[in-house]
Amino acid sequence: MSKFEELCQAYAASKKADRESRQACLEFSEIFIKQLTDYFGCSIDRQQPWFDDNGFLHFDLIIQVFENPANPETGDRETVKISLTLEKVIDNYVVTVWPLGHEFKILIDEPKHFEEAFEYIFDYLKSGYTGRSELASREDPLPF
Repeated sequence: MSKFEELCQAYAASKKADRESRQACLEFSEIFIKQLTDYFGCSIDRQQPWFDDNGFLHFDLIIQVFENPANPETGDRETVKISLTLEKVIDNYVVTVWPLGHEFKILIDEPKHFEEAFEYIFDYLKSGYTGRSELASREDPLPF
């Protein structure tokens, strides 16, 4: 095998690994959204995801909150957006909640890791309405 062929082989392997990592991130984001939907007990929409030059998956989650959730047609409503990035690192996924940049390392088979991220997102959103965080030893996040 020539040096050129060896170089091309390394390039092909790198491209394959990148495609597989991106696909794994997309699949993990679907799992994350499904579990977050179950955790919140409401519909959560995802805006079009995209990858940056470093291979990070960026996506926004959209939740509709209502003044009267039992009868959403009455009272005010608001659209809440949660910005996230996702990166695959070996067998872990790193989910970052923006704008504060708080990271969660999640193993797909470890429900506790998901719950920690979900609790943070819930508290982050709720603190936008109450003005205070319920998470111990964390700064009060103000999302809005």
